[in-house]
Amino acid sequence: MRTSRMRVYELALLAALLSATLSSCAPPSRSASAGSAPIEAEDHNQNRATVRYAKHFALEYHQGYKILRVMSPWRGAKAGFTFVLVPRGTPAPKTEGNEMVIRTPVRRFVVTSTVYIPYVSMLGLEDTLVGVARGSLINTPSIARRFAEGKIAEVGDSTTGMVRNLNMERLGNLQPDLIMLYGTGDPTYDFHEQLHAADLPFAINAEYMESTPLGAAEWIKFAAAFFDKDAEAEQIFAGIASRYEQEAARARSVRTRPTVFASMDYHGVWYMPGGDSYRAKFFADAGTHYLWEDDQSQGSMTLTMEAVMFRARQADFWVDVGTCRSLAELAAFDGRYRLVRAFQERHVYNNNLRINPAGGNDFWETGMANPDLVLADLIRIFHPELEPGHTLIWYRPLPEQAAH
Repeated sequence: MRTSRMRVYELALLAALLSATLSSCAPPSRSASAGSAPIEAEDHNQNRATVRYAKHFALEYHQGYKILRVMSPWRGAKAGFTFVLVPRGTPAPKTEGNEMVIRTPVRRFVVTSTVYIPYVSMLGLEDTLVGVARGSLINTPSIARRFAEGKIAEVGDSTTGMVRNLNMERLGNLQPDLIMLYGTGDPTYDFHEQLHAADLPFAINAEYMESTPLGAAEWIKFAAAFFDKDAEAEQIFAGIASRYEQEAARARSVRTRPTVFASMDYHGVWYMPGGDSYRAKFFADAGTHYLWEDDQSQGSMTLTMEAVMFRARQADFWVDVGTCRSLAELAAFDGRYRLVRAFQERHVYNNNLRINPAGGNDFWETGMANPDLVLADLIRIFHPELEPGHTLIWYRPLPEQAAH
């Protein structure tokens, strides 16, 4: 499925169906949406986070409850989602429309994408995770170990990283407080209506909609709010953002910016990151001249092989070439790739250095939650003099032939 970004990448990033349990408790006098304006923190709300980079969710603090709003759950969505987070044992405000009440802290958690796994480990929530789409794809050691021990159930068929089916009976037996999943606008991959019909609590996580790496990573605060871990998420993200901005500041000082382009042809279409996409932001912050940086789209452009070869044939670097493990494998897809200067000079890098035996790529797991380290990888590639002590974590140069 392909919408804005290259769909394979976009769907690997799609995020979160979070548990929403409708409550019958009556409000004091006002609804969650129309009720009291956000308040300054009182004793019960000292545990707070502030959204600074993300543009597609909002977090509000009210007297006795919190509100999470997902404004753009997927591209072209006509409406968003609102989650009213209420501490267990306290009265909930009146809700309107599709607002969903979720009792906090969540105790039984299910995720449908490995993109959300780092939230669990970074916030120390391993004991709450009871279900995943496909456990063998997980790279995070503490979670992979719990899955191997039978403490986490498998609820989907995510053989390609994209869930096509959920085991509704198994999900029901798990009695989750919250299921975190993504929305795409394509019923082939969307399950929120099915979950709602089954009265299973969910929330849509739309971190993949963000156009900056820090905006996407800040969705840890979205997840943390359901566990009343707001302050912890604030502190964790502050460190990530600070390190990212320091790395970007160093790269801004470079005198020469090498040219770079990304991706590869896929069945006659080249899904090139738009000039205002999160991937283009990575390239800019890593001190490069992205060859499509003049484009204004936040998703992916659909280009022909001829158009890409015309502009990128003399590029200095080529990155993110699907699942290719070697230059020979890349060239086997199309011999014209050998004409690209980056190919000839062996300046082709892919983000598949850390893949587990089942094919789970840790770049789309740990990497998405740690953009500061991804940026360090990219700066090491493009400007090694700025990162002399950094060892590549997810990226690697493609060898001539893949190791067997």
